[in-house]
Amino acid sequence: MTASGRTTNRFVSMAIYTGFGILVIWSGTALINHSVDSKFYRDFLLKWHVGLMACNGEFESWPYFSGANHVQYMEEVTLLMRRKGFPPPDSNTGRPYVYRVKRIGVDREDIFILCLPKKLVLYGISMRTFKRLDTYIDGRPSAETGAFIGRKGKDERNYTGQWTL
Repeated sequence: MTASGRTTNRFVSMAIYTGFGILVIWSGTALINHSVDSKFYRDFLLKWHVGLMACNGEFESWPYFSGANHVQYMEEVTLLMRRKGFPPPDSNTGRPYVYRVKRIGVDREDIFILCLPKKLVLYGISMRTFKRLDTYIDGRPSAETGAFIGRKGKDERNYTGQWTL
C-alpha cells in the first residue's frame, strides 16, 4: 500500500516544522547560556578585577592567608574593601565571593573567587566556563599562556583559573 500524496505532504511538512522547532529551541538555549556566561564575566568578574586593581594601591597590608582559610580570608578582604570605599560586586549567592552560574541543560557551577594582591583565583569552573573566560580575557583559549591561565582541579572535573592583575 502506498501513501497518498496528501499523507506524504503532511508527513514531510510535520517533519520540517518539527526540525525547525528543535533548531529554534536549541539556538535559544545556546543564546541564553551565552548570555549567562557574559553576565558572569561582565557583571561580576570584571567588577572584582576593577575593585582589586583599585584596592592594590589603597591596602597597606592584606589579611593573612594561610592557604587553608579561604572563606575567613575572603570575609576579611571584603570587609577591608568596604572600609576603603570599594564594595565587592553583588553576587547571586549569600556571599560576595561566590557566584552560581546556572545554565539551561548543564549542571550549575558554584564558583569561589580568591583575591590575592596580584591575582584572582577562581575555583570550581567547568572547562566550558574556563574556555569562555579565557577567550574574553586573553582573546583566545589557552590554559598555559596569557593573563588567564588554569589547570584541572583535584576532582579532575572542574578547573582552577588564575587571572593575573
